[in-house]
Formats: sequence, structure tokens, C-alpha cells
Amino acid sequence: MSPSPDTVGTGSSSITLYEAAVPVLAFGGAALGVLAWTVRLATDLRLTAACCVAASVLLAYLAWIRPKKDIVSLTTPIYAFIFFAVPPDDPVETIVLELLYAASLTALLVRLKYRFGSAEPPGRAEAALPPVLVGYVEKLQPACACLPPAAAHCAATAFLRYTAGEYGEVRHEADEGILALDRSGCASAFVTAFEIVREQAEITEKSRPRPEWYRHFEPADEPLLARPLSVTEKGADGYDPGYDAALDNALLLLFAGAWNAVPEEQKFLRTATACAARIISG
Repeated sequence: MSPSPDTVGTGSSSITLYEAAVPVLAFGGAALGVLAWTVRLATDLRLTAACCVAASVLLAYLAWIRPKKDIVSLTTPIYAFIFFAVPPDDPVETIVLELLYAASLTALLVRLKYRFGSAEPPGRAEAALPPVLVGYVEKLQPACACLPPAAAHCAATAFLRYTAGEYGEVRHEADEGILALDRSGCASAFVTAFEIVREQAEITEKSRPRPEWYRHFEPADEPLLARPLSVTEKGADGYDPGYDAALDNALLLLFAGAWNAVPEEQKFLRTATACAARIISG
């Protein structure tokens, strides 16, 4: 079930508040330290440094709920503890350290927003996918991290074109996707998926009979596939289950790759999640 507009709006508003709170907490703590030092108020500056620690925890949370994880932002609470568990004896040094740390957190927040996509409130990403797809898509997240944005876009477009019956448009997207994957370091299964979809789109468009030999995945690709590899031999009735299974696995791999690699592609793929769910359900 997709999230309701009210739920999405509330989640987006809370994320905006959390993002604003990071520099407010960090610089606010430093400002309190400056104020205490200026008026010669006897206070333990670890109390003001606690604001930097809180800001670090909040930044780590914002990094965690993004589709792409920023390991630097995720580890800031560790550095905050190292820096401020035992602050310098000189209050001026402590205040300078707080100011520098606050500036660093702010820079990391900007980097997080512009290089790691939009934050998703917990449960929102899962709610956008039918439950039957969530496990498979999440399993493929590590393998999809290497996909170039251009390849992910081609994967999304190829999936949408094929499932919409626009078979003549699939070849171009598949060819572009294969080129974009060159030297990307991604698993060869992604190239195979493009080749399978391209081949079967052409066969379907031209109403050709199923070939005796067709492109299929190799056993080494199986960990990335939604379904186990089928036997690529005809049964007694002349039906070859491997042909359909190859297409299903290829389409689902392209869907999951695009969904995981580039969050911006999700808004296009959401229109076809029901189709992907039908494929994975068999």
C-alpha cells in the first residue's frame, strides 16, 4: 500500500526539521560555550559539547534513512564521543573545537543532501513497494551500488518499455545500458539482463517462434536473481520453462537495479510496481 499524502507530507516536514536541527544544535552549543566563557560563568563545557554529540546522532540518523548510506555521516557520533568525552582543559580550545566540529557537521549535512539523495522516513520506502518485492529489492542493494546513473536509467526505461508492450523501443535502451555498464565493475548479470530483454523484445515484436538457443543467466548469476535458474531444456510437451524464467529474472533484476541505484528513478518505477509484483509472484 502506498503512503497517503498526509503521511508523506508529515514525514517530509519532520525530515526538514531534523536537517535544520543539526547546525542549530551544533552551533547553539558552541554559542552557549562562548556566552558562558564571556560572562565568566563557571560551567562544565561538556554540557555545551553535548549539543555537538546530539547533532552528530541526528546527522547519523539522517544518513541511515537515505537509500544510499554515507559512511562518514554514519560514524560522526563516534568522533563526537572521542573529541568531547574528555574535552581540553582550556575553555577557549574547547569552544574552538566545538565551532570547527559544528562547521564540519554542517558541511557533511550539505554533502548528504546533494550526493546521497532525499531522506525517506522509516517505512516510506517499503510502503512504496508491494510486500512481495521488498525482500528481493533490499537483498540487491549492495550489488546495485556500482550501477552508474545512466545504466540505472536505461534499466528503468527498458523495464517500463517492455512491460508496456513497446518492444521496438527496448533495443535502444538495452544497448545504451550495456554501454553505460562498461568498466563499471558491476556484476555481469546486469549486462545479461539487458541482453535477455533486448533479445526477447525483438522476438516478440516480430512474432518469431521461440528459438532453440537463447540468452540466459549463468549459475554464477543466481544469487542476484529473484527465482532459481530453470532447466533450459524442453519437456515432453515441447515447453521450455527456462525461456520465460530468463525473461522474468531479467526484468526483475533491471527493476531492482534501477530502484536501488538511483532514488530519482523510483518515481517512474512506482507506476509499474504492480507489474513487477505479478512477475515475482509467478
